[in-house]
Amino acid sequence: MGEINIRKLSIVANEKGDLLKGFLKSENNNIDVKEVYFSEINPNEIKAWKRHKSMTSNLIVVKGEIKVVIQEREGKFISEVISKNNYKMVTIPPNYWFGFQCIGNEISLLANISDEEHRDIESEELNINNIEFDWG
Repeated sequence: MGEINIRKLSIVANEKGDLLKGFLKSENNNIDVKEVYFSEINPNEIKAWKRHKSMTSNLIVVKGEIKVVIQEREGKFISEVISKNNYKMVTIPPNYWFGFQCIGNEISLLANISDEEHRDIESEELNINNIEFDWG
């Protein structure tokens, strides 16, 4: 399996509203962008579990605060809260189970910059209870 990567992104301060850099090809030459889509998550809701068979997901929170959880292997997880205050991109290669939870009081918005266009047959989903994790 590929390597999970979490990296800090740039925010350019502006008195009329900050500019949040999302994706620069010069910093992501290894990503061949095929689709960008957005996923809303309602407050306190959890969307889990999903695994892509061939797609790499590059997740950025563009509004709100989201906890991203990735199962590295059975019983071992990587968990990262991403938001404007912790502005990062989380890269999840194929074959990892992952999910996310809105931990703020407003609808959160997650962007996925992917190297494939969405196809239903390319991903799998499990009921949240099929992988044991304490979402807190």
